[in-house]
Amino acid sequence: MRTVNKFLVAGVCLIVCGGCAGGGSTSPADTIASAANCVVAADASCQGAHFEASDFSGKDLRGIDFRQAKLKGANFSQANLTQANFYGADVSGAIFEGAILVRTTFNGANMAGANVQNTRLSGASLKNANLLDARFDGTFATDANFSGATGNDELTGVFLCKTTKPNGEMSGGSC
Repeated sequence: MRTVNKFLVAGVCLIVCGGCAGGGSTSPADTIASAANCVVAADASCQGAHFEASDFSGKDLRGIDFRQAKLKGANFSQANLTQANFYGADVSGAIFEGAILVRTTFNGANMAGANVQNTRLSGASLKNANLLDARFDGTFATDANFSGATGNDELTGVFLCKTTKPNGEMSGGSC
């Protein structure tokens, strides 16, 4: 009876949470533990969650913790991601167009092919992020840090103001 209840609870958690188990494990105990901390809302912890191709457009996700999360192809357009943490997350191919990215952390994140067009990266940190084929046209970065980022050394399309480039050089001193 106890085993049946575990599977029932795990199934309910997967349905309610959209399959947010972390770590690639499929055991019921791991699923329950991961799903319990995976409510997508402002200030929530979704560390290690799996939300590939999910639609978060226009949502208020201030302060959300997406560290090490799998968010490939997710849509964050027009979302408020102020102080969100995407440390080490896979956001390759994700859409951040028009999102609010104030003091947002993308350190070590895979942003390959991400659409970060027409955003403001104010105080954002993208240290050691993979920016290969990421699009930044119309983006304004002020007090941002791209040190160690790879794949877009010139930060093509970004207007830089008091921002640290991938090579560690500061640009746009008075803007």
